[in-house]
Amino acid sequence: MRKAYDTFLLSEVSADLAAKAGSFEPYRYECAHCGEEVRLAAVGSTSMVPHFRHRSGNSDIECEYYLGQFSAITDARSRKSKNERAEFYFDSNTKMFYLGLRFSEDEISAYEQLSTIFELRVASQAQPFYSLQINGRNFTSDMQRLIPLEKFSYSYFLSNTLNGVKRKYEVFNNVANNAATFFKMQVGDSDYRAKLVRSAVLYTNIPYFIAFQSQSHHWSPIDIRLPREIRVESTFKFETMGRKFLGKILTITAKTAQIDSLLFSWGYQLESSEKLTLLWPPAILSEDISIINADTAYLYSTFELQAHGNINVHSEDITKIVDGLTKIAVKPRIKVYKKNAELMLETCERETDTHINILVARTVEKNYRVPDDVSFLFNRSGVLLLSKGVTVQMTPDSEVRHYTNGYLDGIVAPSEQAMLVGESLLQDALIHYKRMETFNWADFKSLDLSQIAFQYIEDCEKSGLINSAAKHFIEEGRI
Repeated sequence: MRKAYDTFLLSEVSADLAAKAGSFEPYRYECAHCGEEVRLAAVGSTSMVPHFRHRSGNSDIECEYYLGQFSAITDARSRKSKNERAEFYFDSNTKMFYLGLRFSEDEISAYEQLSTIFELRVASQAQPFYSLQINGRNFTSDMQRLIPLEKFSYSYFLSNTLNGVKRKYEVFNNVANNAATFFKMQVGDSDYRAKLVRSAVLYTNIPYFIAFQSQSHHWSPIDIRLPREIRVESTFKFETMGRKFLGKILTITAKTAQIDSLLFSWGYQLESSEKLTLLWPPAILSEDISIINADTAYLYSTFELQAHGNINVHSEDITKIVDGLTKIAVKPRIKVYKKNAELMLETCERETDTHINILVARTVEKNYRVPDDVSFLFNRSGVLLLSKGVTVQMTPDSEVRHYTNGYLDGIVAPSEQAMLVGESLLQDALIHYKRMETFNWADFKSLDLSQIAFQYIEDCEKSGLINSAAKHFIEEGRI
């Protein structure tokens, strides 16, 4: 079989491009005809071209006839996987492990009509410890439903009552070797959800959450000292599923013989990472999907985007601008996947007629007491975030702006100061400005002096000195 359905890219892919991508996670590829799992074969062979094979014998004549054909790759959204899309996660908030389950709208409808029940087991012959009816009430189309794992097992078996096929997912590594289980960090902040690394390949400079589990609730996992090239950001203990766990957030910064040996003992190998970044347009992140309001996107990548190899679009939808910079035409949902680099893009039209006008309250204060931590002071020196409870003296050319959920909703300005003129301005200058200079009648010959200014100048003529500020205001006609 020269092509198969890639459940990661959500499209059909060719065997030669799949071999170049070098990703061999279980349950990734399915027969484009019958939907059964297939594996990538003859990778690196000198006598055969790469191709897909069924994992077990298939006596279906049409399917076997199809295996020898090589037709054009059909549209990226031409078919759906016949099986559930399942991933395993660790959530930092709850300190629990979850199964993430996703179905399409057609699958939910078909399963609901047949009253199909999803089942989760710890062994193929065991009774399910969790079951859930697949219908529109329990699942939303193409949205992930998180199911907490309440029973520990090294492997879990997923099935449904319609076909009875039990798909095995290996999750936790062998505790006898004190082996860590790796989860790739999904979000780079304190509230993260980490996804199980289903392959045996890890990558440098990628943040991971790793878990060591104990053999029972009575024993704690043993902490080990890691090589200095493994940068540990945090270490913590937690309990779930009746077991004690030790968790670490870390990044492997370099590939060394010591690290290779350690990871090999845990069942992993290390490779250099790839980079993939959405440069434009801005996106809203919803679960694992970047939602944009555009029909094109610009991506930076350290690898070449290959149609139906590492991105689920046709070649005419890819425009290479320069090395590393690519423009792609965005269909309803685009998936890029190579090694550690993973990005899902979805275009969504922005609704312009349902926006809400936010009223901006404007107040005047001489001294403003900050009510919360989302106010900013703007003045000639720049912008300063204000802390709750601080009192700000409102000076000229300054204002405090208040924000709610990132939107401006309040402005505090200083009270307007009365303009001083005449006698009051003269007295203010004489009191607060002490600089004096030599008096010269010639400076005022061309001015039409007021009575107040003339009397002050006569006094200055006697002393031979004049206040510099008062002179300036007289020249401006304000005194």
